[in-house]
Amino acid sequence: MYYFINNKFVHSSKAKISFHDSGFLFGDGLFETMRFDKGKIFSINNHLNRLMKGLKIIDLKIDKSKNELTKILYDVINKNSAKDGIIRLMITRGSSNKIDEDYKVPSIYISIKNFYDIPEKPVKIIYFNEEKYPIIRFKPAIKSMNYLGNMLAKKDADTAGAFEPVFFNKNNIITECAIRNIFYIKNNILFTPALDLGILSGVMRDTVMQIVKALNIQIQESHISYEEVNKMDEAFITSTGIGLLPCYWDGWTSNFVLTKLIKKELFKRIKNN
Repeated sequence: MYYFINNKFVHSSKAKISFHDSGFLFGDGLFETMRFDKGKIFSINNHLNRLMKGLKIIDLKIDKSKNELTKILYDVINKNSAKDGIIRLMITRGSSNKIDEDYKVPSIYISIKNFYDIPEKPVKIIYFNEEKYPIIRFKPAIKSMNYLGNMLAKKDADTAGAFEPVFFNKNNIITECAIRNIFYIKNNILFTPALDLGILSGVMRDTVMQIVKALNIQIQESHISYEEVNKMDEAFITSTGIGLLPCYWDGWTSNFVLTKLIKKELFKRIKNN
């Protein structure tokens, strides 16, 4: 694969970043992970709008417009003759040899890869108390590069034989997954954690909610108690890479009737994007 690093295409085997890059040193940067199918990036405007909003929040100015970033992303896809996969755009404040010196030129990195194998059957999740992990949530919410606590939880979930961890906070309220969003269905109502909990509004999350509204299914963004999850009828997780996957946990099962319907409609949108 060929990556894009600061206006140059570099073979992935030779791709490097500066030791002094602020993203490497301090996690000072933002990113967007996008899926593309048949050479077309899904919901690219929503991804780049979120990115631009985040850059403004952290006062990181780049010399590329949204249209220019769009062109570069497609250049990367075409350079690799790729049809389907994942493309990741990362922007850091840049590189400086002195910690107390201003970063003058931001760095732009774009990597690309094929889709990983996505499970066809419901996946197992595991619930973790987020107080045990160094979880960082920003307000206003931004797609920060700092995922340390999330990755530690993901590692523990893998060790426990689960596909994804789901966090609950000190008040026993469900928040989010390590790298995905969680949804529940009860009595034909879709429940998902509210944004006032500090979670990031995922692009795929927003798409699912649009679909659910079109299906005339009621939506409640709310504070879901961990003690209530076993009373739910269905559950699924979403992200850019997997789209939508039905999920289960120890001691709980479902027939996923509405989940399958929502997933079908989602992939129609992805296909017709």
